[in-house]
Amino acid sequence: MKSNQKLLLTSVFKPFSVDDEYGVKENVCELMHNQVTRRQGVFSVRSHNRSFGLSLIAENLKVPTTVLDFPTIGEFVRELCKGQYTHVGISFIVPNVDKARRLAELTREHAPGAKILLGGHGARIPGIAKIVQCDDICIGEGIRWLRQLFGEDVNTAIVHPVMPVDCKRALLGVPTPNRKAILIPGVGCANKCEFCCTSHFFDGYTPFFNGPEDMFAAMEMISDRLKTSEFFVLDENFLDEPARVEKLIGLMKKHRRPFIFDIFSSLRAISQYDPVTLVQLGVQFIWIGVESRRGLFEKTRGIDPAPVIRALRDHGISVLASSILFLEHHDQKSLWDDVDFTIGLEPDFIQFMELAPLPGTALYKRLEAKGRIRHEIPWREWHGQDTIWFDHPHFNRRESKHILDSAFDREYQILGPSLLRIAETRLRGLAWHPPAADAWLNARYAQMRDYAAEMRPLLPALARFAPNDDIRCRARAAAKKFVDEFGPMSLGDRISGAIVMLAARLEQRRIRQGRSVLQPPTFIDRYRQ
Repeated sequence: MKSNQKLLLTSVFKPFSVDDEYGVKENVCELMHNQVTRRQGVFSVRSHNRSFGLSLIAENLKVPTTVLDFPTIGEFVRELCKGQYTHVGISFIVPNVDKARRLAELTREHAPGAKILLGGHGARIPGIAKIVQCDDICIGEGIRWLRQLFGEDVNTAIVHPVMPVDCKRALLGVPTPNRKAILIPGVGCANKCEFCCTSHFFDGYTPFFNGPEDMFAAMEMISDRLKTSEFFVLDENFLDEPARVEKLIGLMKKHRRPFIFDIFSSLRAISQYDPVTLVQLGVQFIWIGVESRRGLFEKTRGIDPAPVIRALRDHGISVLASSILFLEHHDQKSLWDDVDFTIGLEPDFIQFMELAPLPGTALYKRLEAKGRIRHEIPWREWHGQDTIWFDHPHFNRRESKHILDSAFDREYQILGPSLLRIAETRLRGLAWHPPAADAWLNARYAQMRDYAAEMRPLLPALARFAPNDDIRCRARAAAKKFVDEFGPMSLGDRISGAIVMLAARLEQRRIRQGRSVLQPPTFIDRYRQ
């Protein structure tokens, strides 16, 4: 490694969710609010997630590195001018390609000697080097790629970053700091579904830990530094290895570290487990790709998701079920059959996502070969939450956005706010009792009681702002069950409930006034400087 090398890794710039020369208002920089609770009004979960990959890369290089996350253009230029960087890495997704292009132009202007490196899913855009000025392009896992670029040892063990999963989190207008830390055991996915960006970008799955012992050691380190026992696991394969799960449970028992996990998993992986094992592991939330009632993918084929999801919720585990609209077999009947099927599963959350043939996926290559990709549609509109960008035999672009919003509206009117469903799931978990002799399961049950009690101050607002009378009755019934389980509300709970009610009223007013766009803060992290 040359002694004078210095690297700037940056995300694209804000503001997000606005119509300007670099983006569109529909490309919202809030995962839950944009793709899951987007039509739930005051009940939508608000938060921003960091660009975790940049921090993971920076932690594992020797070259002095700065991570600039969510800067303004002015902040990027100031950092560029004062930093004397030899390399500038720009990470972006497909709809943010115009922002990446502008950052590259600014780099050439203010740091003409710096080499521009492109990475992220946007780097798979065909002919990207002609759209965004650059000197090199990283496709796939960035740590090894940059280590090779800077002449470092590519086999050095991975060091995990220490960082919370999100920032500026709010529920019902109340700032609610999230205790969860991010844990990234690996990248990609072994299932390699045709539409999946991550599995094709990383060509399958790449693990970062040598085994469960290494993973557990990283969790202990992160837990001690952030003073948390909760993790959001950014890995689609966390449950794929039952032996690893059993080993992690054993390590937590041995060291008396009852960690809590939010995870992703396929139906096929979950079907290997009794829900009690997942309770032992400390799983509190699972994101499951249901996709369609048809068994279109190996990960779902031959598995009925209804009893799986019901059993998870009966054990206090919340479920997010993901469903794809505008699949190629969908017509008006089959699409709404899939919508109603997913709603009928009664998960805590639902993600309705348009089928999104993005560059690099097998789906994109197949539709491109058939001439079905609409290349006249700007890249900035390729984000899957507005209108489709391919020719569908039964739907056109104009109606796709309306259908997507209608699916979310139907879910909300039938199932109510996701926050109410979480409260109900946690109550359901308390109806299940572990064997008296099992000390570990009883400790997990005590955790479940604590997490259930946290939902109590939300219930008055859930009843007050419910979308209809049926949902209002459910909120009141849940409040009664809390009284049965925990006794009358304490003074502290009543005060908290009043604060939530006031904040929810203010949040509702803000939404009605069209002030619902929230921008993430800027993060500047320096490594080895």
